[in-house]
Amino acid sequence: MTPEEYERWMIRDCARCGRRASKSAERSDGPICRTCYERAMRVRGRCPCCDTDRLLPGRDTDGTPICRDCAGIVRDFFCDRCGFEGLLLGGRLCEQCTLADTLAHLLDDGTGRVAPEFLPLVKILLEMDRPKSRLIWLRNPNVVRLLQGPATGSIPLTHDGLHQEPPWRTVTHLRDLLMDSGVLPRVDRQLLLYQGWLTERLASIEEPEHRQLLQHFATWHQMRRLKDEARPQSLCL
Repeated sequence: MTPEEYERWMIRDCARCGRRASKSAERSDGPICRTCYERAMRVRGRCPCCDTDRLLPGRDTDGTPICRDCAGIVRDFFCDRCGFEGLLLGGRLCEQCTLADTLAHLLDDGTGRVAPEFLPLVKILLEMDRPKSRLIWLRNPNVVRLLQGPATGSIPLTHDGLHQEPPWRTVTHLRDLLMDSGVLPRVDRQLLLYQGWLTERLASIEEPEHRQLLQHFATWHQMRRLKDEARPQSLCL
């Protein structure tokens, strides 16, 4: 398809937001863009036409959201696995089922199942709102590596093991999730942030003497101070 043909056949003024963009679907109120399509696929409530509580992807003549049946939308939006009516992704699966499959693939320990120690992490990720944000996060190559490594044993599933891995911001977020789910014991977050920053900073210093000086100062002064601050203080009676 040439750019001219694509422009002629696919580019339209969206009936809902007015933006000129690629048409994602045709509705009774006209063509709609991808943004408006996904927004409509998250509208739920009681249809004013049939009084059914369900997904409301269509619109009546007044612009009020209505269900697909009342809007005359032929395609259905029920997940082929769980039956949930909503936005469908590849394989006609909802976001939640897609997220479950993605996690099962990334955390496979080599036996075709999720590594048992990661089951609590899977549980809290599936219980979180907005599965789409989790799916976007799981596309990050660093996240993929940091999940698959501990699941297969190539990266130790310990604070020290993760501490050696870059980038420190991604590691910090993952360790927060691992601590929240109980996979890793809870430690002081400020100390973890500092350790992550220090590892990245030391790696960027080419001069050995400067790197050694910073490492000495950070290890024997700054790190000890942070550990002292994180240690619970005994009560004086």
